[in-house]
Formats: sequence, C-alpha cells, structure tokens
Amino acid sequence: MNRKKGLKSLVLSAAICGLVLSACSNNSGTSSDKSEAGNSNKVEEIVFAMPTFNRIPEDLSKVTDAINAITTEKIGVKVDFRLYGPSDYAQKVNLALQSGDKMDVFTTLGQFTNYVSKSQVAPLEDLLAQYGKEMTAVLESDFGPDMLKATTLDGHIYGVPVNKGMALPMNIVYNADMLKEAGLTADDIQTVDDLPAVFEAVKAKFPDVVPFGPINVNPSDTGLINLIKGESKVDFLTDTTGAGVVIGDDGKVVNLYESDVFKNRVAMMRDWFNKGYLQKDAATSTITAPEMISSGRLFSYLGGYGGMEVAKSLSAQTGKNLETKRIAPFYFDTSAVNSVNWMVSSTSKVPEASVKFLNLLYTDTDLINTVLYGIEGETYAKVDEHHVKFLDGQDANTVSYTAMLSTGIVGSESLQYQFEGINWSDIELKLKENKDTERSPYFGFIFDPSEVKTQMSSVINVVNQYLPGLVTGSLDPDEAISKFVKALDDAGAQSIMKSKQEQLDKWLGSQTNE
Repeated sequence: MNRKKGLKSLVLSAAICGLVLSACSNNSGTSSDKSEAGNSNKVEEIVFAMPTFNRIPEDLSKVTDAINAITTEKIGVKVDFRLYGPSDYAQKVNLALQSGDKMDVFTTLGQFTNYVSKSQVAPLEDLLAQYGKEMTAVLESDFGPDMLKATTLDGHIYGVPVNKGMALPMNIVYNADMLKEAGLTADDIQTVDDLPAVFEAVKAKFPDVVPFGPINVNPSDTGLINLIKGESKVDFLTDTTGAGVVIGDDGKVVNLYESDVFKNRVAMMRDWFNKGYLQKDAATSTITAPEMISSGRLFSYLGGYGGMEVAKSLSAQTGKNLETKRIAPFYFDTSAVNSVNWMVSSTSKVPEASVKFLNLLYTDTDLINTVLYGIEGETYAKVDEHHVKFLDGQDANTVSYTAMLSTGIVGSESLQYQFEGINWSDIELKLKENKDTERSPYFGFIFDPSEVKTQMSSVINVVNQYLPGLVTGSLDPDEAISKFVKALDDAGAQSIMKSKQEQLDKWLGSQTNE
C-alpha cells in the first residue's frame, strides 16, 4: 500500500473552475427546494461523513445544529454530521458500507473505481436531473461542460467532483533573494530548458547550495512526470503506472517509459545530476524541498500549483523569500477531476434527500461555510464578503471547531470564505483556468483494471524500483531504461496496455455514437 501511495505521489498532479452562477451564489436556496420543504412536514435524515485535516472536537452538536437549521428549513433534510481524520476516513466509511450501518453521503479520496466496482454507490443521473439542477449548473459555470463525464461509467453518473480550481500548471519555485544575488531575474526563466544557466549562476554564487531538489510531496519526486504530462499532453488513462498512456491525440496506448518524451527528459535530469545541480542521494533522501529551503541549502524545486499567490504561503512556510514562475501548462485528464468525488451509498434508504443535500452543499453559501468554519461569532468572524478570521485569542488549534483545511475537498470553492490575506482574485483566476486549460480528448475515460489486477501490482513494484532513480538523474538512462522496460514487460505491462487499448477504443466508439 505504501508503494502505491509513493507512486501516486510521483505521477499524480491535483485543482479546477470559473465564476459561479449568480443565481446560485445567494443564501436563499432554490425556490423548488423551499417549496418542497415548506409543503411537507416530513423531514428525512441522512448521514454525511466528511474527512477533516484539523483537530476533531469531542462535541459536534452545536455545529450540527447550525447545519440542520439551514437544511431542515430549505430542503427538509436533517443531517447526522460525522468527521473522521484522513488516516481512518476510508476505513470508517467502508466499515459502515459493509456492515449495513447508515451511511449516505461520503467522498472517495482517490478510490472512485473501487467503490463503483463493488456496487457500493448509487447511480445519480436521474436524481441529479430532478434534485441537483442547481449543482450541475454551478459545475458547468465553474468548470465548463461535461465535468460529470469524469465520474461516469457505463452510462451512469456515480459521483459529483469537488468544485474547485483543479488546474495545476508546473512552476519552478525558487529563492528570489538568491536569484537576485546571482545577477538574474525571473525574466531569465521562460521554460525548463532555461534552468541550467540559472543553476550555474546560483552554484557559482552559492557553492554550498543545491540548485535543484525534490518536490515537497515525495522526497524522491522531482516533478518530472508532471512536467512531461503538461508539456507533451500525456493522458495516463486513470491509472498511475505509466504502463499504458496516450501521448497527444492519436488514440494509441503506449508505454510512457519507452517514449521519446520520457527518454529526453530523464536524459536532461541525468545531465543536471552529473553537473551537481541535485544532491547525490536525491533518489533515496527523506529530506523534502521545504526543509532544505528553510535551512538555506536549496535554491529551487518544481511543483504544480494553481493561481498566482502560492508563493506567499510557501514563503511563510519556509521563512524564505520564495517566488514562482510557470514553465509548463497543465493538461486535464480524467484523474485530475475524479480523485475527490461525493457519492451516495447504494444502500441509502434516502437517496433523494442525499442528493438534495449535495445540491445545497454546492450552491448555498451559508451551508458550506458552516460546514467549514462553524458558527459566526463563536468560531470565526467575517472580515468582508469573501474573508474570515479567527476570533481574538483563537487559532486553528484552540478554536472549538474548524474544518478549514477541508476547503479543497468539499463543495464549491467559489462560495467558500477564505482566510484574510488570501487574494480573492486568485480564487477567481483558478476557477477561470479550469475552463481555459486544455483537456485531453480522452477526458471522461475511466480504465477498469479488474482483469489485470495481478499485472498492475507487479508493474507498480517495478516502477517503484526504477522510476525514482531515473527522475532524479541518479540512474544512467542509457543503461537503465532498457532494463526498466524489460522488467515492465515481464511484469505484465503489455497485458495492461492491451486491456487499456480495448477499453479506450470501445469508449471512443461510444462517444462517436452519442
């Protein structure tokens, strides 16, 4: 399991959308919702389970009551609000689903196809058409058409993606003070091919500083795979192995690691490694980029970030004056959208109420911000229309409730309050870039690996053996790639590619017939 997690960190990107429909951004709820709630005394109850990355309070009753004050009035739904930490969220949800305990609305956290293959989630297309019109309108406004293709299998919609800025262009993150002292400016960086000259200047000025290092998510990840994905338009077809991708728009499934786009970029990384731009133990080091930057030992790293304001938070995190420069675009494939979805359990006895709740969660400012921040005046204070802050004397560790770190996994970012200091125009930019960013022609294709599970497991082991050394330059690609490809074939890569090609061809045929 750790190996799979490590591989995902190497090859996954993750965020998407534009401006929300003004009709959906008010706090009044929909007229149909209010009418239905007002004309019936029946209140249905759902269980809503959400992951949180903040401290979980012992007593959720006040926040739950505040949520229900909104939902019972507007849609006639009472919510049993449950919070779980990220380490045990999937386990808690799975236990409820398998035991028959009540579980209605939950999120996938990267396990979309797993839940669908086990028939644990309900098809939503009819329910969305009746009870989710406002939500689907917001998704189309903030992301563009066909967002729900990313959660559609065999003609059925099984989930609603989180509605946020999902485009993560590749940036070089660098120490701005070092760049200036080396006699250079951001204008000297336009593409990744400009970086060696920058590294040489920094190395000459600061001989004890490593010019380039690993990304902060995974210590052996240099960001190279995501760079290749963006600049060469590579669709991984919803699995992270790389054994079966489409490059460009020819529809041919190939092994990424045999392609020229991969060979050329790992050759570049080998050159960087030989010239001393990376530390010699980059493939095995457990020290992350922010740690090295904080200590003054690292100049730069590659990372995927949306918007233009991320340097502020990175500077605050490291204590250094950091800036970012975009050097490669993002490329939307299905995995960029469907890694975090909200779903309704196939065992739910109240699927209609569950979709009504999701509809309100994505379209009602009061509801989403109560879920995230709690009760105004008790757990947060409004600063202006878009910004909030903690009350005097409180912070994220001492406040009685906050789920502020869950903003990226629930609801619509266009309706969420931001903490003061965050430029609201950057939120608007990230949402706009959802619609401006190029999408793969295979956006909406979802690979079913059930027939090649054994081969997938074996291929993942091989990739974890070779890929860290290649993307950090510590392995010579002239020697390693041929061994890597042979090991992949021995592990069953060709079977995976054949299965993908057959499924992709069938999917393309179904798109033509629509």
